Amino acid sequence: MSYSVMAYAVKFDKLKPVFGSGDDKLRRQICGRFKADLARQADWFDSEIAGGAPTPFDAVKALIMGTVPEKGHGFMYAYAYARIVEHFGRYLDNNAFSSIRWEFMEAVEEDWKKSGLDEALPISDLYVGKALCTFPPPDDFPRHGYWSPEQVVAGNKRFDEIHISAETDYVHDAIVAARKWVREASSKGEGIVGFYY
Repeated sequence: MSYSVMAYAVKFDKLKPVFGSGDDKLRRQICGRFKADLARQADWFDSEIAGGAPTPFDAVKALIMGTVPEKGHGFMYAYAYARIVEHFGRYLDNNAFSSIRWEFMEAVEEDWKKSGLDEALPISDLYVGKALCTFPPPDDFPRHGYWSPEQVVAGNKRFDEIHISAETDYVHDAIVAARKWVREASSKGEGIVGFYY
């Protein structure tokens, strides 16, 4: 089975206050915009919902209203988090990170480090374990992370100082794609939120 990295450039100062804001108008906007997607997700996870997981609509609501429980069903809240990020963010071209396996990301990380990028901009920060709000960690997917606006600026500077070293053209293309993300987000004062699933 193959996976993808999805990345969104977003203004963190606009996104972060949303979580726990209690803004029901915004909740309705997001649930309305993604109604078909959330309904499909509900069908996909019907057995988990029958077993007590929140519906995708309820998970979005919990993140915005600040009513996320401390434990359980982290995957559903992580997917809801992704929808909220998508609502506020700008999708970044991920062709170089589509239909991949975990081994590919390991190869990218290895060559990222060889190129001298990891200290300024750790690649794993983009998709491993960080979120801009609190919810139970998913047992599996989706993985999530981010590069802060400050990291993006530092990473953009570092990219200008290094030569990309990659074992394969595919890995090289992925690093070049990430460079484009960073350059674009840096010019707009944005951070980048990423997901792997």
